[in-house]
Amino acid sequence: MNKLLKNLSLATSILLYPMLMPTYAMLMMFMAFRKQGVELPLLYELIGIVGTLFLTFLIPFSIILLMIKQGQLKDAYIEDKNARLTPYLYSIFSSIAWCVFLWRVMHLPQYVCLMAAGATVALVIVTVVNHWWKISAHLTCFGAVVGSVAGYQFCQPSSANLWLIPTLLAVSLILCYARLYLKAHTSLQVVAGLILGIVATFIPVLFI
Repeated sequence: MNKLLKNLSLATSILLYPMLMPTYAMLMMFMAFRKQGVELPLLYELIGIVGTLFLTFLIPFSIILLMIKQGQLKDAYIEDKNARLTPYLYSIFSSIAWCVFLWRVMHLPQYVCLMAAGATVALVIVTVVNHWWKISAHLTCFGAVVGSVAGYQFCQPSSANLWLIPTLLAVSLILCYARLYLKAHTSLQVVAGLILGIVATFIPVLFI
């Protein structure tokens, strides 16, 4: 039973890896556009998804793999908070490039770009706080997805799904349990991360 729970926790942590969250968010956004009857060219959607995957996952994750190969990191989870600074900085730079990509290349609505900027700010806060306290990056990034969905539905009420946010919150509880079971964080660290992600991405749309 313990082995099963450990494997499930590891699988959850991999599937909901922080750097994959922007790509998931883009997929959900394009699905929401389609629900609203906004038919975008398939090539446009592919550029948005692949560009997001490249900037927010492939580039920073390649840096992590390089650091692992050089012996600077033990694994991709970076459990040692003191080893997180360099990967986090690369993630911040990649996230900034992603925001510019959404704004200047994809020409997405202002509220979408603001939520992406909010997620970037959350990553900066995590990097700073990490110097003293190992706040959960997994829950911060997942919280950013929850906040983005809430922000999108706030700006586009016609796209609202009553079940979507409760479902995402339920998944966040599963992720919290997984990170706690793996002893990667304390309860306060995962809760703080989730709240930070939600607030950082939802608050900006209130000022549009």
